[in-house]
Amino acid sequence: MSAPNGWEPVIGLEIHVQLSTRTKMFCSCELSFGEPPNTRTCPTCLALPGALPVANEEAVLRAVEIGLALGCDITPRSIFHRKNYFYPDSPKAYQISQYDVPICVGGELGGVHLHRAHLEEDAAKLVHIGESG
Repeated sequence: MSAPNGWEPVIGLEIHVQLSTRTKMFCSCELSFGEPPNTRTCPTCLALPGALPVANEEAVLRAVEIGLALGCDITPRSIFHRKNYFYPDSPKAYQISQYDVPICVGGELGGVHLHRAHLEEDAAKLVHIGESG
């Protein structure tokens, strides 16, 4: 479908899915919801010197399962990068994410073509003081 001026409208959506793994994406801290902020942290979560992240195997396997269910091509090799910018809820000032080489490429869901499905660490959430947020 083309617009009268010859342009084709393309609409992109970024959908986030939270996997129900027992631990976080890059460390062995157990996931918890509804607890006070920073209840479950470790040297890796805090990016302390010498603490190295290790990808959660269960999350990788679930991403592959999702990719297969959506008809994606599963890449034989994927790469994680640091997205460096300020996160007010994270002392690291970066998020580990896939960009150049995601784990799943292509696929579709209900006639909607997918560009990619990738893994990234949760950047956490902000908790605002006050009734209005």
